[in-house]
Amino acid sequence: MRIRLILSLLLLVPLGTADTVVLENGLEVSGVVAERDGSVEVSLDGRTRVFPRGRVKEIRKGESRAEEFSRRAGALGADDAAGWYKLGLWARENGLTDARRAFEKVVGIDADHRAARRELGYEMVDGAWLSGDDAMRRKGFVLAGGRWVLPAEADRLMREGLMEQAPVTEEHRQLAREMAAALEDDDAEIRAAAAEMAPALPDAAVLEPMKKLLLAPHEDTRILAVKTLSRIGDRTALPFLIRTSMFDAKEDVRNAALRAIKGFQDADVFYPYARATLSNEPLASIQGAKALGALGDMRGVDVILRKVSLALGASGRANIMVGQQNSYIQDFDVEIAQAAAIGDPIVQTIRDGIILDVKVLGGSGEGYIVQQRGAYERALQDLTGRDYGQDWKAWRRYAEEQGYPRVSVK
Repeated sequence: MRIRLILSLLLLVPLGTADTVVLENGLEVSGVVAERDGSVEVSLDGRTRVFPRGRVKEIRKGESRAEEFSRRAGALGADDAAGWYKLGLWARENGLTDARRAFEKVVGIDADHRAARRELGYEMVDGAWLSGDDAMRRKGFVLAGGRWVLPAEADRLMREGLMEQAPVTEEHRQLAREMAAALEDDDAEIRAAAAEMAPALPDAAVLEPMKKLLLAPHEDTRILAVKTLSRIGDRTALPFLIRTSMFDAKEDVRNAALRAIKGFQDADVFYPYARATLSNEPLASIQGAKALGALGDMRGVDVILRKVSLALGASGRANIMVGQQNSYIQDFDVEIAQAAAIGDPIVQTIRDGIILDVKVLGGSGEGYIVQQRGAYERALQDLTGRDYGQDWKAWRRYAEEQGYPRVSVK
């Protein structure tokens, strides 16, 4: 049976009759519908969305499943755990995202309601209810390719290109494709409606589309992709998030990607940023240093100070002579032999010219160097909580006093 996703614009719906607008990409939006001037308006609790008439496949009159959920919820008592649990099961069977709301209501009434906890993805670990992801992480596993595996196994699979995704149905794949296409639409309302679709799909179904949407033309879509990949927590998304954190055109997207990467708590993400910081490309070096500061990995202190000495420090001295050298006979060393006198000439040289002695005091490209200095300074401040300005010798002394680790980055 085809899974239909009804997107409630808000959790509460009005008491009057509501209609359902079905868009050409399969999305359903419920509310009070009005057609005006080639467009369709959907209003719900003071919020109105407008869709071009050509994007609307059909309009269904009458009570929607979202409205039925609200009506049935209104009839339940505030402490009716069993009623809310049954309503949650009904909502789940009908593809409503409000199912989670119902199960959360049950847990609010009875914190140890095991069935509702299971529906929400919790399990009992060490006497505490933890979500499935938190429970697996507590046990030392990492999510890779839709599967929980040991970190060493995940690294091996990624190196050997053997990562497999958790199985999903063709139905899920089709819905994920529809969602991804809608999220790249130029119409902001279409994108907003599609964004509500992502949480209702299995993580394994949206993982690959979200990786591709990191390159979508719209900033809001890229931020949604970052947040979704962060929520899923699959390690295969890390290379894509790292690329976004370095090269996305929008600072908000780069910062969101950095926050997502930090949430993975993967120590190995340090190395791509360290290599970027030590690179000869100024903009990559700036963004790499910023990332090291945001990650809070103290190994970054040594990398940044090493970059300062490589890129901004003075060189050794070098010299060259430009001139000419002339030879002349200064004297003779006379040797007397039998019946003869031999004069051995003593040859000396005269050098005439100039010697150039050079010491490089700094690099070229002053604009970039100023930006780099500021980026390195801020990153060191973020990492250490100290402020030595651009006194790099003071920073190095402090790092040595604190015993910050030194690392080898190839």
